[in-house]
Amino acid sequence: MTKNKLSLILSMLSIIFVLPVFGQKDSAKFGIRFNGFVNSQLMYDSRQIVGGRETMLVLYPENQKLDKNGKDINANPSLNQLAMITRLTGKVWGPDAFGAKTSALFEGDFSGQTNNDNNGFRLRHAYIKLNWQKSELLIGQYWHPFDVPEMLPGTLSLNVGAPIHSFSRHIQMRFSHNFGNLKAIAVAASQRDYASEGPGSAKSDYMRNAVMPNLHFQLQYAIGQHMIGGGIDYKTLQPRNFNIIKDTFQTDNKINSMAVIGFAKLSFNPLDIKLQGSWGQNLTEHTMIGGYYEESIDTTTASVKYGNSSTLSFWTDITTKGPHWKFGMFAGYSKNLGYDTNIATKGKFYGRGNNIDFVYRIAPRITYTSGQLVFGSEFEYTAAAYGTTDLSGKVNNTSTYNNFRVLLSATYNF
Repeated sequence: MTKNKLSLILSMLSIIFVLPVFGQKDSAKFGIRFNGFVNSQLMYDSRQIVGGRETMLVLYPENQKLDKNGKDINANPSLNQLAMITRLTGKVWGPDAFGAKTSALFEGDFSGQTNNDNNGFRLRHAYIKLNWQKSELLIGQYWHPFDVPEMLPGTLSLNVGAPIHSFSRHIQMRFSHNFGNLKAIAVAASQRDYASEGPGSAKSDYMRNAVMPNLHFQLQYAIGQHMIGGGIDYKTLQPRNFNIIKDTFQTDNKINSMAVIGFAKLSFNPLDIKLQGSWGQNLTEHTMIGGYYEESIDTTTASVKYGNSSTLSFWTDITTKGPHWKFGMFAGYSKNLGYDTNIATKGKFYGRGNNIDFVYRIAPRITYTSGQLVFGSEFEYTAAAYGTTDLSGKVNNTSTYNNFRVLLSATYNF
């Protein structure tokens, strides 16, 4: 065990055992409470998949890859067992400040920062909240506003519906205000773990160099137990600070991208129904297909003009209610809409699934709860249509490949 890991473990133990003692002095003013779960999953895939975390995060099946005898290498199945999404959450409360109730939350699991860090402890959420009578200010790392907490699919799989549903957490400042049943939300966010693709692979540099946060505005309207809403999203990236062609030329060329989202949650006595649709440009940081491309390149200075690739997605998630048995199903579809314009030069594409026309998924699930223990199983069928990408970004001459995942899950909540 390295000194850094030992130090991290000792620090966590200090927080767990020391802070609650301080909280006992005046629990009304300050305190901390821990919860979370231990989770173990077994998964069988009928085909090799594109995903992460040793296939725990499945996105879609791999394209065909033929060997010298014409056999598809990616048609081989796989079996795996993992417990890395085991989670610890700390909820903190303290005295009022600026006339607001104050709180904080930090949460981590063991799925690592990258695919090379599986079983490593990583930060999921970490934020401060100030709550006034009708307003709330959140500062820190939390779900991107495309990932509405009340709208998250109930999948047992780690993907939470990706690449059809957004899966992304951002550093942000989020202000919301209630006008009766109507809530308005404004967000200025920056990228960290979930970052856009670019010339140097996926990293936060492109948004940082653009000196412009990801801006989002959203409205939510509550009707009893039901909710409807929609939002609009805008981001700017600067993929390069300089271009190289014989000499080096400074550049500040940017790519601007838009996205919109609409959703509804219908809550009845026997079940919850969630419906969501989105259209967006360059959504790779949301673990979705799409991206952007080099539309034209100046032959003298190598100055690059960029264009967007757009994606349309919609899904539904249905879950029954009950103290023990619960049944649910996720179903969704994502379509590659192509580029803004035809490519004038053979520029590079930065993103995911540029050779995929569509992805769809049907995933029924069942869980049984007894006390703090939950056993579950999910049967996830995902298909992806691979083909040839033309100059407009549309994918033609497709062949569809599918993966059938059988997932068994055991969770102990605490």
